[in-house]
Amino acid sequence: MNKSQKLMILATATTLILAGCGKTETTAEVTKVPVKEGSAALLTSIEQLKGQLDTSKVKDPQKQSNLLENQWASFEDEVKPKFPELYMKVEKFLTPLEAGLKQDKLDYATLTSLNNNLKAVITELSTSLDDNKGAVNKDVIAASKELQEAAKAYNKYVQEQGKQLVAGLEQLDAAVKSGDLKKAQDSYGQSRMPYERIEPIIETFKDLDGVMDARVNDFKNENDPEFTGYHRVEYLLFVKKNVKEAEAFSSRLLEDGKKMQKAIEAATIEPADFIAGVGELMEEAQAKKITGEEERWSGATIPVIRANVEGAQAIYDLIKGELKKKDPALDEKISKSLATVIETMNTLSPVGTTWNDFSKLEQSKQIDLKNKLEAFAEPLVKMPGTLSK
Repeated sequence: MNKSQKLMILATATTLILAGCGKTETTAEVTKVPVKEGSAALLTSIEQLKGQLDTSKVKDPQKQSNLLENQWASFEDEVKPKFPELYMKVEKFLTPLEAGLKQDKLDYATLTSLNNNLKAVITELSTSLDDNKGAVNKDVIAASKELQEAAKAYNKYVQEQGKQLVAGLEQLDAAVKSGDLKKAQDSYGQSRMPYERIEPIIETFKDLDGVMDARVNDFKNENDPEFTGYHRVEYLLFVKKNVKEAEAFSSRLLEDGKKMQKAIEAATIEPADFIAGVGELMEEAQAKKITGEEERWSGATIPVIRANVEGAQAIYDLIKGELKKKDPALDEKISKSLATVIETMNTLSPVGTTWNDFSKLEQSKQIDLKNKLEAFAEPLVKMPGTLSK
């Protein structure tokens, strides 16, 4: 496959990711398995799918998509901190493959290419698991005095974001109770920012995160009483436009936010953990948030991604001195791609309390932003490995 063909496949894959929004089903509980067992099972499914794609006859493609998603979810958390570059490579091909299998009409050429690339990455991962090649060395990072100091500074940043989280939720709750829909909608967007800036830390508190930030896909429907948190409030404010009905959920969200702030306050973040978080933020932004699925009702996709970028920048700023010593070319690449992403986001949607609805942007502009986020994420995920040498 030549370079132009690869670019065409990736462009089509990006379109599939964007088109995949709204086609997800209720998320099933995933049983965690050892990483080697999980990678072997996923590789088997990829090979079986290849046989079906070769004959242009995929049996129950929706089911195939869910199988791949659940198999990866069963062990991805073990891959993410140790092999961040490979983790991003898997997501680069798996996410559009899953989305493509959910389309009404299958693009067999694109799906075949994505599946073949995914097979190559999982095979590489399996080899790396066997010989530990390319793994992040946490001991080297932990022993660095400079990175220890950076971790302390990042802890302070996280504590400040925790306080801002509660303040933002108090503002949201007050706006909801005031009955002013526009004010409540604006406050909703602002309240998301601290949460998204420190999302890798937030996600370590899985129970609270699940209550506060779960999507409707995890429940029966929008009226499921178990569906609470940000996105229940989002639905009520932006779809039903019912501030009165949002009051109880806003109050619950504030109380959960206070619990989250207390949990954050008690947490200690180690150097290797916070450095790994920079890649997690941007991988999530460019692979999943860019679909618009998370903020499907508010359209606040760009503010949320901007918060992810700000969180990643906070980490990068703290360790760039050490990174520049070890790999000045990588540091320069990160710096330039960061500036490009910020400029693009600011062109698409203003900084402040209002935003442009992401779903109403031209798809070419959505794709351009995704490509620039990916160009930023790719060098970022190299940081943990570079700093652990």
